[in-house]
Amino acid sequence: MRKQLANIITSSRIAAGIVLFFFSSVTGLFLGIYVYCGVTDLIDGPIARKMNTSSNTGALLDTVGDVLTYLALVKILLVASLIPMWAIIWFVIGVLGILASGFVSRKRFGKFSIIHSLFGKLMGFFAFTLPFAVFSGIETICYIAICTSATISAFESNYIQMKLKEPDDSIISIPQLKNK
Repeated sequence: MRKQLANIITSSRIAAGIVLFFFSSVTGLFLGIYVYCGVTDLIDGPIARKMNTSSNTGALLDTVGDVLTYLALVKILLVASLIPMWAIIWFVIGVLGILASGFVSRKRFGKFSIIHSLFGKLMGFFAFTLPFAVFSGIETICYIAICTSATISAFESNYIQMKLKEPDDSIISIPQLKNK
């Protein structure tokens, strides 16, 4: 069980993300579960690395947990008409760019692997703050930050995938390539 701790934590985030889909508005309970998803997202990776149990399965589970959590939030914001169309289009283009890096990896190394880049992590942080930004009335700034970091992450991830000589999940930023 200790060996699988990170995957258990990530799986609990997936379950919590599914629960979030049953909400129709941002309530206190929604925010509590949402914060749980954010905290578990912060700790699962470091736990896996510390216990030397990092795996492609864990990375995939992490991505599924992130997607479920944010799709549940987006569903609520879309129903309430709180996301402008420009932000949706820009974000979708950024995410497609990030997914494209997985296809670059597939073509080059024979396996679909998405870089969990530094700007991807920054995008996750801004996305996590979104319900709080909406509550504070600064959602436009948050949308710009999310979309900008998604765009940079797409370029960063693709560049890294094209420059790597072999798959390397430890590379999360372009400056790290100099050491490889």
